[in-house]
Amino acid sequence: MLSRICAPHRASIASTSFLVPGCAPNPQHRQMSALPPAIAPAFQYASDCYITQSIQMGMEGLHGLGLSWPVAFVSAAVLLRVGTAPLHVYAEKLFAERLHAQNFLTRGILKKVSERYRVELGPSKDGSKLEVKTSDPKIAKVTQDALQEVPSMLAEHGLQAARIQNLKMCTVPIWIFSSFALRNVINSDFHPSVAGALWIPDMLAPDPYFVLPVAVGVFGFLNLYSQRKIYPGVIKTTMKQKSYDAVLAFFTMFAVTIMAQLPACIPLYWLMVSTTGMAQAQLLRHPKIKGIFGIKALPTDSTTPIRDLFKMRNV
Repeated sequence: MLSRICAPHRASIASTSFLVPGCAPNPQHRQMSALPPAIAPAFQYASDCYITQSIQMGMEGLHGLGLSWPVAFVSAAVLLRVGTAPLHVYAEKLFAERLHAQNFLTRGILKKVSERYRVELGPSKDGSKLEVKTSDPKIAKVTQDALQEVPSMLAEHGLQAARIQNLKMCTVPIWIFSSFALRNVINSDFHPSVAGALWIPDMLAPDPYFVLPVAVGVFGFLNLYSQRKIYPGVIKTTMKQKSYDAVLAFFTMFAVTIMAQLPACIPLYWLMVSTTGMAQAQLLRHPKIKGIFGIKALPTDSTTPIRDLFKMRNV
């Protein structure tokens, strides 16, 4: 029991820090201060809840199969990504159906306005949408009022944008709880170190060259960039969206700063989470993959999704 308390790496990530007489901490492992009382109960709940404990048992089970701890953590990230993939697949299916339904309803409304007021119907100057060719403010207002009904019609068929977004966001707690599961594992009875590789000899010590934390941040921004490039007409550049991007960028940089002080196995785990997440998003753009899951085709589909991220493409 005393060996668990004296494990020199515990203070590097434990929610509360303490020293036991006769137990000298490893100077290579950076210390973290105690949690503020206001959030300590939330951290305690997240550490002890059934979801966290189940994921922790899974990680320990992978290690019990003979995998090293770093490989077990990476494997856990991949398995959790596969386990949560159905929600993302379903969200993409609804997203494609929403776009098709929105285009169908919009075209039908514009066609009726065009026929009623006998005005031309054609593509906009940039070719991105269909519009009624008129300078009459009365017709323009009638058109806009009619188009306001489209969201409610989509909602009647369960194609609300919020529902689709929430399907993707509901996997976030899984990743949060998995982080606490990883934290529980490395706070259990360990040897003073976990063998690493390359530039990281000890996975319980912080990355000495900050490669893994920075890579997590890079993939975070790359994921955001890929979403903007895939859906340029759907995700509008509004002040609200810019504010959201700014907050996301801040928290990404903040997370990188924190991970630079944590055991290297934590940014390694999150790097795998980020890379598998990006791979999943790009695979769901491939026509063959979409065909397997019955997802309707979109203009943003591509047989070379990764290459397209680095090419200018108008859709």
